[in-house]
Amino acid sequence: MYEKNALNKFKDVLGKYCAINQFVELSKRCFVVEHQSEIQNRETFVALATEYKVTLTSYDANLMVSEICRNYIVNVHLCFETFLKDVCDQMRKYGKNEYKPRLQEESYLTCTVRNVCSNHLEDDMKPLYELCEYYRLIRNTSVHDLCDIDSHEKEYAKLQRYNFKKERKFSKLVGPNKYEKISFDDFVMFSRSCVELATFIFGKVSYDYEKIVLDIPDKQVRKWKKYSKKRQEKALCSYIRTLYKVDNDFFNQIPDLLNKIIDPIV
Repeated sequence: MYEKNALNKFKDVLGKYCAINQFVELSKRCFVVEHQSEIQNRETFVALATEYKVTLTSYDANLMVSEICRNYIVNVHLCFETFLKDVCDQMRKYGKNEYKPRLQEESYLTCTVRNVCSNHLEDDMKPLYELCEYYRLIRNTSVHDLCDIDSHEKEYAKLQRYNFKKERKFSKLVGPNKYEKISFDDFVMFSRSCVELATFIFGKVSYDYEKIVLDIPDKQVRKWKKYSKKRQEKALCSYIRTLYKVDNDFFNQIPDLLNKIIDPIV
């Protein structure tokens, strides 16, 4: 059985992280309600932790609650950036157009949009792009302290031009929020934005199918050589559809693509 394409892999992994984040958020809310008095001072907090055989390295409950929410952003960013790196790698190896490497100051999102969409985004994608770039900076500071507050403020200011409440998927959420007030709603906004933007980007990907076909492992090709012509066509279609994606150009190329690997002219 083949692996999944970049978009489906991203959705699968993000779904797992979202489930974890949701469980952690539920646990956090229950914990804060049930142990509100114990976590207010160090002695009772330590006593509570000791009861459950946990050693604390921080005794600031409010800080930890905030950090948990920012960690949700870190998890989503990890999934999204992995998807973007996968797409960039595929464009470098199998893209129709010349791949332009990522510049040092560029985010992977910017690099991907440049290579896949020729720096053109539909109007409804631009707010999602800005939102994802903002949460990327939130992640960077949370993990590496790479961005100062001024960077956040500038990116946050850009988002004020958009009325996210108009979007049904955001209408019940309170966000986006500033760094120190990042909440569970920000995680929901970020994850939904990533899925929609990733789906849009992947839909714009344009493959050179000949490059893909010539890179199919010999073991797989030898197996297909035993098939009938019709079965070979189905097998190739399944392979490309599962690992990449197919378009109308692909279907027109199937006979020629098979000839290049089944009966190559030496």
